[in-house]
Amino acid sequence: MYDVIIAGAGPAGGTAAYFLGEAGRRVLVLEKEILPRYKACGGGLSIRFLETTFPFSFESVIERDVKAITYAFGGRTVTVPLRRRSIRMVMRDRFDAHLLAQAKAEVRTGAAIRKVAELPDRVTVETNHGDALEGRYLIGADGANSVVARSAGLRRGKTLAAAIEAEAPAPPDIMRHFADGPVFIFGEIYPGYLWIFPKADHLSVGIAALHPKHGELQATLRRVMARYGISLENIPLRGHPIPIYTRREPISSARVLLAGDAAGLADPFSGEGIRLAITSGRLAAEAILAGRAERYERAVFWRIGLNHTFGLAVAALFYNLQDLCLTLGAPNPYTTEALLDLLSGRASYPAVMLRAIGTVPIYALTEGVKRTAGLLDGEPRRKRVRAAIRSVQ
Repeated sequence: MYDVIIAGAGPAGGTAAYFLGEAGRRVLVLEKEILPRYKACGGGLSIRFLETTFPFSFESVIERDVKAITYAFGGRTVTVPLRRRSIRMVMRDRFDAHLLAQAKAEVRTGAAIRKVAELPDRVTVETNHGDALEGRYLIGADGANSVVARSAGLRRGKTLAAAIEAEAPAPPDIMRHFADGPVFIFGEIYPGYLWIFPKADHLSVGIAALHPKHGELQATLRRVMARYGISLENIPLRGHPIPIYTRREPISSARVLLAGDAAGLADPFSGEGIRLAITSGRLAAEAILAGRAERYERAVFWRIGLNHTFGLAVAALFYNLQDLCLTLGAPNPYTTEALLDLLSGRASYPAVMLRAIGTVPIYALTEGVKRTAGLLDGEPRRKRVRAAIRSVQ
């Protein structure tokens, strides 16, 4: 009898295993793949969020620091330098394995769950190897197409976006061009976007959209990446679903709790999932440790779901007024910094919208001052004025 069985060794499962193990619980993690395993994911993370969540370092699995963020839309390219090195890039195979290695838990790989039964005092689990296991609680962190969710009758009305990603090698000049940080490309597919994320020795490129036509993702990804000099010839394109949060849904019962993508917690605007998986994994562990599993669903809503409700409104506004939002928001460094605070868990969508809209006059004024300085004293003077303004702000 285990105290907790966890299905899935991703960020949600690894986080739950870590906090439960630290509290002395007997934990079993079941992972259907053999670790470390590849996972299609952009892999952008707030280092501040990791530092405030875990007492150990992730430095050994950091692929690259982010120095700037670039937006491409309507033939324009806008690059916003970051004042703080707050975002870093990871590969999910190394990141997930590193997180799980810190957990005091038994781990069985190549073990897929086939059947789940919830009883009044325990949960029974059958695996593809014929093992019959028992735990007082079960955490389903087994992805967007969660077997645990289906077996427990949870989250029946899920909404899935589609994504395709590739790990693309690139020549040195292309790697240098994208070395400073991610590129987000809008206007090529609706509603959705493409990305180019720099890693240590290659580029992670991808595309995501809601309800794309058959073959649209693959064709658009190849066409746009070719424009940027990134060849996808003979490169595997890996598809995966993104469970977009659209409403509050049942994600727990008396002894079964869903976390991460299994709970459908991906950000409805950006599709971000790692931070939310980690947060929900920790909330699941805390609810079980407190002996109040019935409070988990409410805790997830107040910590994640409520903000996602506002995120749905932001997504609707953005995609209906995409050109206007990008024209006003992309060059404004305060908008990017507000989004980074959202990624670190320090800001909500209402706060991001207030900062993005409220700083437009400030941004316009500072741009006017910088342009005047440039006209009077040339480009070097303009750059010095920009640096001085940003340092004060």
